Parts: sequence; C-alpha cells; structure tokens
Amino acid sequence: MYEIISAGYGRQELRLLGVGPGGPADVARDLRLTMTLDGDFTAAFAEGDNADVLPTRSMTNAAACFVHDHVDAAVEILAPALGAHLLRACPAASTASVTVAETPWTRLPGSHHTFASGPGDQWLADATVRREPAATRVVSGITGLHRAVTTGSAFTGFLVDDYTVPQAVHADDRVLHLSGELRWEYDSPPPDHDRYRAEVLGAFTGSTLDQRSRSSQHAAYLSARAVLDACSLLAGVTLRFTHHAHAPLDLAPFGRVGRGRVCLSTDSSSGTGSITLRRVPG
Repeated sequence: MYEIISAGYGRQELRLLGVGPGGPADVARDLRLTMTLDGDFTAAFAEGDNADVLPTRSMTNAAACFVHDHVDAAVEILAPALGAHLLRACPAASTASVTVAETPWTRLPGSHHTFASGPGDQWLADATVRREPAATRVVSGITGLHRAVTTGSAFTGFLVDDYTVPQAVHADDRVLHLSGELRWEYDSPPPDHDRYRAEVLGAFTGSTLDQRSRSSQHAAYLSARAVLDACSLLAGVTLRFTHHAHAPLDLAPFGRVGRGRVCLSTDSSSGTGSITLRRVPG
C-alpha cells in the first residue's frame, strides 16, 4: 500500500525569443521559462489516466502566446499572469509556479533592429499562484552578479580547530571577488519594474565602495543592507554568494616587489553563503 504525498509536472528551460514593435524601433526579449503544476494528479501517476493532465505542449503554446501579447511586459508581470492562466486551464492543479529568466538584449546605437547581449546578469521573476486560499507571490531577482574589490577586505580572528592552519587563511588585506544572485520582494509593486530593478542593481554594485569588510559574510551583509537602504519599496532581500579565492603569487625572486600584485584564481573549490535581510516596521 502506497500513498502519493505530492505530485506535479511541467516544462523546464523553455527558451523563447520575443520580437515586437516598440514605438520607433523593435524590442527583443530573450527569455527562459520554467512552468510547474502541482496538485491532485494521483490518477495520472498511479494509473496512467491523463484526463486531468494539461499537456506540456499546451503550456509551451500558452507561454509563447503570452510573450507575443506582452512583449513589453517586465518578467514580474509576465510570470504571475502566465501562472494564473495555467491554474485556470488545469482544474486538478492547486498551485502553478512560473519562473521567467531574461537575458537583457541591448539595441545598438543608431539601429532600429540590431541587438547585442553580453555575458552579464540575468533578470528573474518567480511567481507562485495558489488556488486555495487564493494567493499570488512574486519574487524578483538578478543572477550572474560579479563584484570584486582589490583592497579593503580582511579575514582575521576566526575560529581555529585541529584542522586549521591559521597562516594559510589569515589576511589583513586581500582581493575579494563575490558572485551570486540577489532576490527580493516588494512591499508594494513599483510603477516600472525594469527601472526599479536597475536601481536595485546600482545599489548593490555601489554598496561597499571604499568600505572595509572583515569577511565575505560581512561584505554580503553590507551589500544587502545597502540595497534595502536605497530601495524603499523592498520588503526584504536575499543574497546568495560564492567567494572566489585569489591567492597572491610571490614574484620577489623575479625582482617584482612593491609594484602591484598578481593573484592566482583558485576556483577548484569556492566558499558559499547566503543572507536574508527584512525591513523591520517602524
């Protein structure tokens, strides 16, 4: 005797390129969508009865039509709208989850229809739409973030156990290179999601300008706090980060002393961490 505790299915990493007129020039949207339906699909999984299953091909077609009809919409608008449609279309589902990730394309200066994309950040929106009780939650984000400081970061005063070699990790000053993703929720939605996302990114990028940090964890806190300080519409922010190690090379045998530094990037193993900061009312 077995009991199905939960069941769901969907479409993952659907890549769509939306192209449409945007006033005097075209717009181009490079999107990846993941759509999931969760609910009472017991008959489909246990008996092969597909009467309650909305085909994933139908989900793909719906996503393409929503991108066509809302080619100018921010990912925070597109994701919950598509989730609400999928929930209406599939009565057996109790929850529809839609993630939309956009790689920004920039129109080249002087052109109406030539675009370029870089290897930088991606814009994210995670939407969860529930049937009972009726509720919609949207989490915004940016992934692919990188930021490095060449001085002003230290790591001292740490815990030492039997497997710690203090001189190997002690640093009064070092290169600190963090990468990762930033996610946030709004107290109230902004009038322009894309413009406000740029403000969030600017606050993160400039968050530790010329500030000293005592660890990667401390730097992450300073960044999250700076984003909340600068962006009043946010209720909270989560920063997930990877700390990329850069070991200074000894070039003294080659007569290179006091003339800058060269570091070896050691990405075979990286430190990770996360911090969630919420605004306290009052």
